[in-house]
Amino acid sequence: MDLVRIPIKDQLYGIIKNRILTGEIALGERINILTLSRELNVSNTPIREALSMLERDGLIEIIPNAGYRVLPFSNELFFKIEQSVKALLYGSYSLAVDLGKTDLLISLLEEALEAQLSVYKNCEQHEYVRVSMQFDKSFVSCTENDYLKKMYGEIEDIFYLVVVYDHSFLEAERLPIIEEHRQMLDAVKKGDHNRVLSLIKEHYRRMPNS
Repeated sequence: MDLVRIPIKDQLYGIIKNRILTGEIALGERINILTLSRELNVSNTPIREALSMLERDGLIEIIPNAGYRVLPFSNELFFKIEQSVKALLYGSYSLAVDLGKTDLLISLLEEALEAQLSVYKNCEQHEYVRVSMQFDKSFVSCTENDYLKKMYGEIEDIFYLVVVYDHSFLEAERLPIIEEHRQMLDAVKKGDHNRVLSLIKEHYRRMPNS
């Protein structure tokens, strides 16, 4: 069996991305290439290549004459991501109905809701958000459309970060959100398409916490 060697830039990409997603490097925080170079015992070049990959992912940005920083949280970012997810869910649900994939959608939603219910108590914020997001992702996954899934995948990590940063899934908020998911599932089961779309709209129409 031949072993595949992973390029250094790809290893660094994974390391830095994981630190961003776990909050070790916070939203808006500057990334010091020299510090990373010393810590990881690599040259600056593969770190810059890894950061360029993360920039393409939308997780970091280049500040002219100042270097790199993780994407900062803002109300504008929150609403753009929220609108993007809502549009994908709208379109994916409509497509699922057209393609006769609502049974698959129901199965995925039931599985996601069950997982959400199993972890909503005494669960770390970042873990709960990931589990909860599977409910939203089910609308896209059920279409079995690779292009739609790719579109969702391109914003999934940023969606996760802004939700975690916004604290919208703190324990006190979890049961109301689970109830909204339950109502969506019930509407899908009843074939009440207008109700499903209305619930999706309501689910993504709120102000970020300050």
